[in-house]
Amino acid sequence: MTARTAPARRPVARRMPAWVPLAAVGLALLVYAVAFDQGLLLEPLFGKAAMADKFLHEFFHDGRHLLGFPCH
Repeated sequence: MTARTAPARRPVARRMPAWVPLAAVGLALLVYAVAFDQGLLLEPLFGKAAMADKFLHEFFHDGRHLLGFPCH
């Protein structure tokens, strides 16, 4: 009597949900804004005032210290 083995199963291809890459890009932009931005993200909206006043930098300044990012 010979033992029968089950046929080998093929791996099933799975699709990544569309929101996963969008969430990754959003998270990357958030990390950039919190950690490194000096006003460049808001320059298209506020022009040179975003660079002069550093709106985004000042907004996230305390958050940087809270998260341990050195900023100065």
